[in-house]
Amino acid sequence: MTLTGTTRWLALLGIVLALPALLMACGGDEPDAGEGAASTPRTEAATATAAPQPTATTAPLLTIGPTSAETDREALVALYNATDGPGWNIGIDGNWLTDAPLDEWYGVFTDDSGRVTSLLLGANNLSGEIPPELGSLANLRLLRLGSNDLSGEMPTELGSLANLEVLRLYENRLSGEIPPELSNLANLAYMELGDNQLSGEIPPELGILANLKGLRLDENQLSGEIPPELGNLANLENLYLSDNQLSGCVPSSLQGQLDMTYSDLGGLPFCP
Repeated sequence: MTLTGTTRWLALLGIVLALPALLMACGGDEPDAGEGAASTPRTEAATATAAPQPTATTAPLLTIGPTSAETDREALVALYNATDGPGWNIGIDGNWLTDAPLDEWYGVFTDDSGRVTSLLLGANNLSGEIPPELGSLANLRLLRLGSNDLSGEMPTELGSLANLEVLRLYENRLSGEIPPELSNLANLAYMELGDNQLSGEIPPELGILANLKGLRLDENQLSGEIPPELGNLANLENLYLSDNQLSGCVPSSLQGQLDMTYSDLGGLPFCP
């Protein structure tokens, strides 16, 4: 072999030996996603904070409005599950948890857009606690769950039912204090919470319910004095306060406007 041939052979050998390094530099031997995940452990913090990035085959999630007919359905399912739905008195023909329109579910009434406007499940053997999801029924006007076996505290989320006109939860085993958030129910005409195990004082915030006509708080464990703010309820006609541990007197501003035929003040006098 001549010198020139040897030189060419050495040059060719150098190119062959350098080829793998050149391929790796260009990404030819890069590990696939599975190998990379296995070789680099992910910490719990990194997993919690990592945000998924949309790809060519993954569309970004759509933002859904705060409430809809679908969220109404979810709220009703939450009620069924939280209050022993299988033990209700409606039987198998109630259509609950089926794909039927909500207005075909027993006790459920909807408007033209499919939003729930009335939920009438009184005396249906509901037991357990009222789920906070009911607060998402934005179009609800009537909520009647009286004469059941509901227990626990009233969820503060009920104060989000801006269109509610009738709240009937009497004859249950509800406990705890009356949520002051109920004062947000500007359209409320009737609040019936009698015959429960509610305690604490009557929230003075209820005095801003300008449309309230009937207030039933009898047969509970309420204490303290009647807040003078109730005297601002110019439309109040019926007031039930008996069988509590209330003291003091009834705001004098209510004198003359209450229908005493359908009111029971528990022996409390009107304030002078």
